[in-house]
Amino acid sequence: MATEIVFGRHPVMEVLRAGKRRAEAVFYVPESAQRLGDVLELAAKNGVPLKTASVHHLDKRTQGGVHQGVLAVVEPIPLHTLDFFIELVRSKSKKPVVVVMDSIEDPHNFGAVLRSAETLGLAGAIFPKDRSCDINSTVVKTSAGATEHLDFCRVTNIAETLKVLRREGFLTVAAEADGETSLPDFKPTYPLAIVMGAEGRGVHPLVRKNCDTSVRIPLFGKVGSLNVSAASAVVFYELSKGFERE
Repeated sequence: MATEIVFGRHPVMEVLRAGKRRAEAVFYVPESAQRLGDVLELAAKNGVPLKTASVHHLDKRTQGGVHQGVLAVVEPIPLHTLDFFIELVRSKSKKPVVVVMDSIEDPHNFGAVLRSAETLGLAGAIFPKDRSCDINSTVVKTSAGATEHLDFCRVTNIAETLKVLRREGFLTVAAEADGETSLPDFKPTYPLAIVMGAEGRGVHPLVRKNCDTSVRIPLFGKVGSLNVSAASAVVFYELSKGFERE
């Protein structure tokens, strides 16, 4: 069975807490054991083997990543078919919101978007097979383990996926610098899919064509844009106001 690594205190902790994917082993640096007490305790409680390792060993396995003295060997994160993903997010919320990530290739931006999505109540994320980052160890680390609490769907074509979402009753909305509606004036309906575009290119024209509408973040400074991770946090926060009334 294929495995991958997750490293860092918070990501490993969230893997163990969520239980979405099986952990084969947790490696830790003995000198960090006291600081990692809650992680090691939960691993032991879950029956995950604990193995000691040197800092050098973890440095090598994480290719110099900030591992904080702990690493877990885990199953890959589950990726669902679109039909099952839609059913899943609808089953978990009366007002499901998902993010559609249009060709975001930088793993730090990818992870930061997912962290904002999870902390602000979104149900999951859709991303393409090509010209996109995958959910790798850097993404998990950047998301602080938020990946473990979201549902995911990887698709061949974002534009065609939006057509399916619309047929299934989702309002599809592109977040763009020149969007039709100012974000504070936007009145969402649910279920909702919000499309976030890549750095520089934004949302692809064909993807935008398959959205019902678009929104823009009102900006008042001299710099004319936000990067995708900052923009996502703003958009998701505005949408989360509707969750409070569930």
